[in-house]
Parts: sequence; structure tokens; C-alpha cells
Amino acid sequence: MRNATKMCYNDVMRTLTVKLYNSDDFGYLSDMINIAGIIYNTALTIIQDYYTETGKLMDKYELQKQLRGLRNMDENHHWRYVGSQAVQEITDRIYRAYRLFFTNREKGVKCSPPRRRKVKKYKSVTYKQAGYRFLTGGRISINGHIYRYWDSYDGLLERIKIKTVTVKRNILGEFFVYVTTDSPVTMLETRDGRGEVGMDFGLKMFLSLSDGSVIRSPEFFRQGVNEVRKASRALSRKVMGSNGYDRALKALYRRHQDIANRRRDWFWNLSHELCSRYGVIAIEDLNIKGMARLWGRKVHDYAFSEFVEILEWCARKYGTRVIRIGRYYPSSQTCSACGHVWPSTKDLSVREWTCPKCGVYHDRDVNAAVNILAEAKRIMNRMEQAKDA
Repeated sequence: MRNATKMCYNDVMRTLTVKLYNSDDFGYLSDMINIAGIIYNTALTIIQDYYTETGKLMDKYELQKQLRGLRNMDENHHWRYVGSQAVQEITDRIYRAYRLFFTNREKGVKCSPPRRRKVKKYKSVTYKQAGYRFLTGGRISINGHIYRYWDSYDGLLERIKIKTVTVKRNILGEFFVYVTTDSPVTMLETRDGRGEVGMDFGLKMFLSLSDGSVIRSPEFFRQGVNEVRKASRALSRKVMGSNGYDRALKALYRRHQDIANRRRDWFWNLSHELCSRYGVIAIEDLNIKGMARLWGRKVHDYAFSEFVEILEWCARKYGTRVIRIGRYYPSSQTCSACGHVWPSTKDLSVREWTCPKCGVYHDRDVNAAVNILAEAKRIMNRMEQAKDA
């Protein structure tokens, strides 16, 4: 990349993910996560028994003390597969869930307290300072067991300061390692002379850009819906809990995983292309959940929230500014030529309109994208003025 500079950024916590190569030693990881599930259920039982007796939530440090005592008992020697810090993280996870439960209950939101889980459905173990070590050559040591992974970060995991490492398995028996870090990381950065663009998300077009171009979504779920339906029907014919049911469930999971992976790959490629082309990208902060309630599967297929997360990651990498516009800004109702605001909300079936004040003809989505960019510039100007004041 010509005229490129490099910089370090340290403004957010980042999660880096690697997939472990298949190994004959995966049995150890499965046993470790199963035991973590047993410890999780035991901790919940202790908390619930204490609450039944006293009407109060047990102190977290008292719970950790009891779990240490159980862990040191001979009949629970297998608990030592899970490191002491990982056990502490299990209790942290439980108490985070309880805090959320009590907070929601105070707000009048219907919810359930943390519940016991089937051991085979327990998914992950998290380590903090100990229990793991990244080695050269794309290898990681987990409690002394060596596993290989595809090192797409060019040895970065060996150099950065790591906050936590989470080992997670999915329904197919695959294992992933999630590394969280807030260390500054040197990344390939900006080019001078990049443009500015506003982007409007829509149901007809995935993105309409302020320069008049549009980006269509491949609609990956629509492409693969027949395979999903076939796998779902096959699952419905199986007896729950049987080996055939497990095989059919995994087949259905593979169909969904394939769709998600192809969509995510397209998001990454599109985000890199946009961030290398533009120095400022303006988008709307949309109510995606509300849109999904109205338009359902297509909104989920577009997965706009996931795209924005990936876009913002790439923006930090390229030094691009992503400006979010408030969701109540009337981008579709405002004439980008004269600023006239339509007196009432236009129905979504209206895709083109003519401004009654200045007579300019508009494509609804492109006009909205132009307005989004203009509002982003006003926001940036206000930020600069506040900085100078």
C-alpha cells in the first residue's frame, strides 16, 4: 500500500480468535470443559441452598472458599484439571449473571436467574494469568498440553500483553481460542487523499452510498435456505437424545455455520475495501431489533450489526473515522439539495420523490446517504469547535 504510515492504537479491548488444528489430545480439552461444567453446577447448587436457608445471596469470596475446599478433596481430584484462576472466573461469570438478573428484575423485565446446565452443553473455560502460554510456530500450551493453530496474526499473540484466554468448543467438537487484549498493536494505517462517504442501510439494497453507487447483499441465508430446511426436516424426524438426533443436529449446525462464515468473509472483504477507499464513513445508528420484528428474516440475513462491528475494526486498522448518526435524524425525509423536511414520514414503498420546494428529483436511499454524510460533517465540525474552545 503506497504512502502508508504505521501507528499504534489502544482505545478498545480487542478479541483475537484462532482455531486449533484437529488433535488426538482434544479429549483433554473436552474433559476440562466438562469438569468446568460440573464446577459451575456445583457452585449454583451452593448458592441456591444458601439462599433457601438465609434469603440472601452468598458472598462471592465465601463461595470461592467452599469451592477450594471441595477441589482439594480426594474424591474431586479431577477438578484439578481446571486451574484455580479458571474456577474463579466461573464464579465471576455466575455473579455477573446474578447482577444482570437483579438489575432486570428491578426494571420490571421478566427474566430467570442463572440455571444449571447439561455438562455436555457447557462450552468454555477462561484463563487469566496462568494455565496457558503461546509458543513459537503457531503453538499454544494449555496446562502443559501442546496444540497447533493457524497463526494468521504473524506471531502477534506471542508479543502482546494478554488479559484473558478462553478455550471454547462448539457442537461439532471444534476448539477455538479467544484472546482478549488491550495492548497497543501496530497495524497498517492510513493513506492521504481518501474521500468521505455516507452510507444508508436498506432492505432493497444492502448499502446505498452518497456518491450514487449501491452495494447489494448476496443474501447468504436465502442462498442456503433449501439446505437448512432439508437438514431441519431430517432433525425433526429423529428421536431426541439418540445418536441419529445428534448427527442430524450437527448437520444442521454445519449448514448455519457455512452461511455465517461466508457472510462474515464477505463483510471483511467489503470493510477492507471501503476503509482503504474512504477516510470518513458516516452511518446511521439503526434499531436493528425493531426492524427485525417488522421485516424478519431479511434483516437477520443482512446482519447489519455484525457488518458495522467489522467495519469499525477495519476502520481502526486503516485510520478511518466512522461517524454514527442518531437513529432519529430524518435522513430519508430531508431534501439534500435545499434542506426541506417532508412534513410526514414517507412510506417505505416510496422509493423516489421530488422535493416540493426546490423540485429536485431524489432516489430515496441515495438522498438519505447524502444527508447522513452532511450530518456527519456537522458533527465533526462541532467536535473540532469544542476541542478548540
